[in-house]
Amino acid sequence: MEVVSTILWMPTVVWRCYKVTEGIYENKTTKMNLRNKIIWFAVTPLIVALGSIALTVYHRAALLEQQQRQSIEDAYKDSKDIELKNYSTLAEQSIAYLYGSGRADAATMDEAKMILRSLNYGPDGYFFLFDLQGNFLMHPRQPELVGQNLWDLRDTNGDPSIQRLISRALEGGGLVDYMWQKPTNQNTVPVPKRAYVFVLENWGWVLGTGVYLDDINAALARLDKQASLNIFDTMLWITLISFLSVIALVLGLMWNIRGRSIVDAQLSALAQRIIKTQEAERTRIASLLHDSIKSMLLAIKMKIELGIYRLEELAQEHPQQLTDPKNTFSEAVSLVDTTLVDMDGVIHDLLPYNLNALGLEGALRSCAHHFDSDAMQVEFDVLGMMIELPSAAQQALLLVAQEAIANAKKYSDAKRVSMQLENNLRDVTLVIHDNGHGFNIGHVNDDPKRGLGLRNMKERIEAESGILQLTSSSSGTSVIATIPLN
Repeated sequence: MEVVSTILWMPTVVWRCYKVTEGIYENKTTKMNLRNKIIWFAVTPLIVALGSIALTVYHRAALLEQQQRQSIEDAYKDSKDIELKNYSTLAEQSIAYLYGSGRADAATMDEAKMILRSLNYGPDGYFFLFDLQGNFLMHPRQPELVGQNLWDLRDTNGDPSIQRLISRALEGGGLVDYMWQKPTNQNTVPVPKRAYVFVLENWGWVLGTGVYLDDINAALARLDKQASLNIFDTMLWITLISFLSVIALVLGLMWNIRGRSIVDAQLSALAQRIIKTQEAERTRIASLLHDSIKSMLLAIKMKIELGIYRLEELAQEHPQQLTDPKNTFSEAVSLVDTTLVDMDGVIHDLLPYNLNALGLEGALRSCAHHFDSDAMQVEFDVLGMMIELPSAAQQALLLVAQEAIANAKKYSDAKRVSMQLENNLRDVTLVIHDNGHGFNIGHVNDDPKRGLGLRNMKERIEAESGILQLTSSSSGTSVIATIPLN
């Protein structure tokens, strides 16, 4: 049964071995990641199946062993019963000429006792005699009992042995099991005995013989021990095969999952390189717009303004002729101003904040200030001491802030947005909440034409091994981005 218990405890053993191998003992409050769940739910059904098979084999083997033991015991007792009856018949025949003579004198009866006393079949095979009152008349192995009345004798089980033997003999003879001292044993402790008795009515005798069952009990005990060893060996092999099968399955799953992890890591690294390339390209485009096109537009504006100034000088001499050209130049200046404002917006969208100069906290504060207005108030708060994060992580959090506040402004009709940055020494968390009317997250996720900004936020945060949580209801929307510090 200890082997079966080992199989039932195998899930815990395998899980601990897996944890030691991975070296990632987690806190009790930490949820199993996908890899652990795959291994656990793959191994557990196998172990349950193997445990069920082991229990079935164990119980069937134990039942078979009990049946075999009972069969052997019954066969042995049946053979001994036949032998006892044959021995009794032989004893009866050996004194038949005396018993059949009709004489009941002392000499005849003494001769019969002497014949019966001489009949032996082994060290503990003998015949005994006592009368119907329980007086021992003959016992070749224990002569000290002759002449004693043992009618009230009770064995170690509390049974009246002599009374039971006499009662069975008067019923026509038969078998009786009781406890009796074995003559060849050194000690006086009674052992189980099976006797066959019958009555000699003319002489008032009860004649019997028996066999001691301690030998068969010892043989059956050896059989039980051997059967238990066989069952133990079988269960041991089942345990070993089960354990090796589970280990092979775990190692195979770990190998495949590690391969998947390597691919995921490569994809993550590729995504980060793409993001860095995008950021570099955005910076390059913003720089080109700022340094060349914007400069050229400013130069054009200055030339137009200079032309207007000169037209104004000429207008003093010919005011009627220069009114239309002046209006045209004024409209051109207005268009250039509008273009410059739009270009500033494009440049701000491409490269909104200088993270290297401002840091994450400063960039988020500038972002809040940029969106803050009378129509929508934006508040920003910091909890804990901020530490330097990798550039990609800072850019990811800044993107989440921009996208979340922009969505609140465009889609949810929010009047107030709160933004909080927190460092709890394990990770950095950015929480953004608005009081808008919210939206149906499921519908947005199911529609491939919508939710591009949300998917971008999620991908950027997950690329930094972080988690993005999004909840929305009629009372507002909350976005929580968490990036681990390690």
